[in-house]
Amino acid sequence: MALACAMPVSVGAALGEAPFTPGVSEAVDGRVARYEAAKVAQGYRTYTVELNNGTVVQEFVNSNGRVFALRWSGPDLPDMGMLLGSYLPVFKASVQAARQAGKRGGPVVVQAGGLVLVSTGAMQAFSGYAYLEPLLPAGLDVQTLLK
Repeated sequence: MALACAMPVSVGAALGEAPFTPGVSEAVDGRVARYEAAKVAQGYRTYTVELNNGTVVQEFVNSNGRVFALRWSGPDLPDMGMLLGSYLPVFKASVQAARQAGKRGGPVVVQAGGLVLVSTGAMQAFSGYAYLEPLLPAGLDVQTLLK
């Protein structure tokens, strides 16, 4: 029991972790308007979470129960910390490096540390995806999956 209490509980949509689970965290549940249970596909499952702000996030979960990819679209950007979990520092470092190199505007593109992320949009029309190359199911064409 002590070990179970010491383990972090994944509450949702973070890459490399378990998929969102309703009822595990009031903080996360408070951001969610609708949750759609898994749809099974070849080698993975898909979960859909609609946030209170109207943004829809799809989680793609491998056979080991870990989120290997995410796709989002909606009027607001999702909370990148919630989506990226432990990969948030990789994302922030890549964005910072792009800004220091003079890149402003346009899509945000990250390819570092096994993380691939593309985020585009403007007010009321954001979309993007992220995936972890090491967690992709064998033979999966991730570009087809995320379109």
